[in-house]
Amino acid sequence: MADKLDTLFDQGLPKGKKVLSFLKSAYDCGSQGLVNRSITDKVIQKSGLAFHIGTDDPTMRRIASWILTHHENRVEELYKRLWKRCGREDVKLIGLLIANTEGDAWGKMLKIINKGIPLDLVLEVAEEIKRSGRNIPSVEFLTRWNATKIQKQNAMLIASLDMKEEYTDLVKNAPRGGELFERIRKRSLDA
Repeated sequence: MADKLDTLFDQGLPKGKKVLSFLKSAYDCGSQGLVNRSITDKVIQKSGLAFHIGTDDPTMRRIASWILTHHENRVEELYKRLWKRCGREDVKLIGLLIANTEGDAWGKMLKIINKGIPLDLVLEVAEEIKRSGRNIPSVEFLTRWNATKIQKQNAMLIASLDMKEEYTDLVKNAPRGGELFERIRKRSLDA
């Protein structure tokens, strides 16, 4: 017996702008851990994200798997559309797609994430890429991503996932961030 998500998948992935409403409907098919919408709405206003539905990870993985299985040729287009809209689930889906496609996943992440989003979401994308079996890139690679404050901070967060002595200067010299960012920096330097 098909569930709501399978029924939605049976419609196929629409083209153009309709793809975004299709994916938002797919996010709505999953279990949602958010109970208090008024608090969530206030948090979203400060986060820079368009929305936060609270879709569970298994549903997000099913959506990514379906896209990669049936529509892999559209992944690059989806990155751009999803990032432009920039809902929390959109960013999570971008991370899952980047982590599970060929190519330079770290470079794609550093290129796509070009504005401030919640730190836990940046780390979630980075950890998904690491979980896919990719090694943390060299300090030379990470220091090339220095065009913006966001890129420098994200490079530091990537280095913090597997702190080595070669990353020390990169971590020390990354632009200041919020309290959690600074705790991650301190923990990395103390490792």
